[in-house]
Amino acid sequence: MHKKLDVVAIPLNSSEYPRHLKSIANPPATLYARGNLDLLYVAPGVAIVGTRNATANGLEITKRIAAYAVSKGAIVVSGLALGIDAAAHQGCLNAGGRTIAVLASGLHIATPRQNAGLGDTILESGGLWVSEHPEGTPPARQNFVPRNRIQVGLSACSVIVESDVKSGTTTHAKFCVQEKHPLFAVVPQPGNPLGLNSAGPEMMVRDMGAAPIMSRVDYELLAQSFPTPYREHHSYSSF
Repeated sequence: MHKKLDVVAIPLNSSEYPRHLKSIANPPATLYARGNLDLLYVAPGVAIVGTRNATANGLEITKRIAAYAVSKGAIVVSGLALGIDAAAHQGCLNAGGRTIAVLASGLHIATPRQNAGLGDTILESGGLWVSEHPEGTPPARQNFVPRNRIQVGLSACSVIVESDVKSGTTTHAKFCVQEKHPLFAVVPQPGNPLGLNSAGPEMMVRDMGAAPIMSRVDYELLAQSFPTPYREHHSYSSF
């Protein structure tokens, strides 16, 4: 089945395993990948994640940040979930960039189904899907929290756009801090004129050491954490 769908299984002990993912605590025993495998071997990307219940302004900000990341040569990493994740992927694609979707299911189909078209576009645009689950594995509640560590492992820094305090996005932020990766959070101007869902990001700035992003001026600070480009050389001959 792997060959039919062009899914590659990369075991942890393989020389083909991406080094930045291998460096995290508890990396996946096997990484399944479908699409442009080259994206595993360039500099780690920028994770942009957030709530499924996003506001229109939150979605627009997400797309702008993703486009900015692309303008600096970065790959955008997210989870293909509804809301902020989908906007991160779409903003990257709109800017002509490449993006990695980390799924909480097998790679036989994009999940959630509402984003299947976006998932297909990611592959068609030279992007990549990855998962720690083999083909045929359905999305399950217990799979969502662990996939955050993969997003962090494939990224040099994380940007949180809109979330509640108690959420999967907060788990992502905790993984980011645990791995000592820079963490950024979009917080509103005084009075929250854009009506952003900002409880989670404000907590991350206050209690987790996240650097606040309040306007486009702060994007320059974000850029300082973008990875320095490099490329590993792999032939995929072991698969």
